[in-house]
Amino acid sequence: MNITVFSEQGTANAQPAELPTLLARPEVTVWVDMLGPTVEDSTVMETIFHFHPLAIEDTKNQHQRPKVEEFQGYFFTILNSVYFDAGEYNFKELDVFIGQNYLVTVHMDAEKLIDAMEVEVKSRPPVTGRITSGYLMYLLADLVVDSYFPITDHVSDQIDEFEELILNMPRQSIISQLFSLKRNLTEMWRVSGQQRDMFNVLMNRSFFANDQALQFYYRDVYDHVLRISDIISTYRDTLASLMDLYLSSVSNRLNVVVNRLSVITIVIGLLTVISGFYGMNFEHTWPDIHDANGVPIVLFAMVVLVGGALAIMKWRDLF
Repeated sequence: MNITVFSEQGTANAQPAELPTLLARPEVTVWVDMLGPTVEDSTVMETIFHFHPLAIEDTKNQHQRPKVEEFQGYFFTILNSVYFDAGEYNFKELDVFIGQNYLVTVHMDAEKLIDAMEVEVKSRPPVTGRITSGYLMYLLADLVVDSYFPITDHVSDQIDEFEELILNMPRQSIISQLFSLKRNLTEMWRVSGQQRDMFNVLMNRSFFANDQALQFYYRDVYDHVLRISDIISTYRDTLASLMDLYLSSVSNRLNVVVNRLSVITIVIGLLTVISGFYGMNFEHTWPDIHDANGVPIVLFAMVVLVGGALAIMKWRDLF
């Protein structure tokens, strides 16, 4: 458990035993970051913050949808950030409690966004004059939402690569990759849509709506969520078009292959007609089987017949 205290005197660290005293001081803001949560963390949430048992239980159960719930004196929110790792898009749950003068973040694993938030708190001047719980929530929400933009850029690059592959050399493996990407985009679209609704609810609660300075910043975060949702929807439609393009490209290549095989079959058939004629048990043929010029004449006839057939098919644009 990492406890950071923000006051007019600056930033300082604290111990869990100091929390009751710190929470009783409205002029300070307390940020408590919990990794786990451990048994000690759960005890602090239950005995010091008096969080609802269902909210504490949610912090222990991962892979939940983004949501916001209002309790007596505080809000409980679930945020989902996204990372690209080993060819897969992974979503990480971040649970947040927001009170009048405190912010409690709970996550199962080490979270890069928490490290980035520590840097942001030090580098960004607070928009409200001092660091409040609403301001900390804004920084965290902004980082979570912005984590989607590099992913959408990566998806855009993947779509461009798929377009080139489908047009130049469509392979069976491409369709499985398209389905995998579409599945990830569907999950991303679901999460981003739920976070959009969550921020919409959050902005209209009196706890945040009364702070006019923060309202503009929360609106900016909400605008980014809307933009991400629109981008993902566009990419989903593009993937559906790419699948249709893949099927059309495969069908066209199949038609080309069948066309070429048909031409080869016709050529072989013509050669077989002439050569097979001399395989029959006729005593007299033309040219005679004992004629010295028989072979050249037959070969010449084959060349003329095949060349004429190819010329006619080319003229009819059959290949």
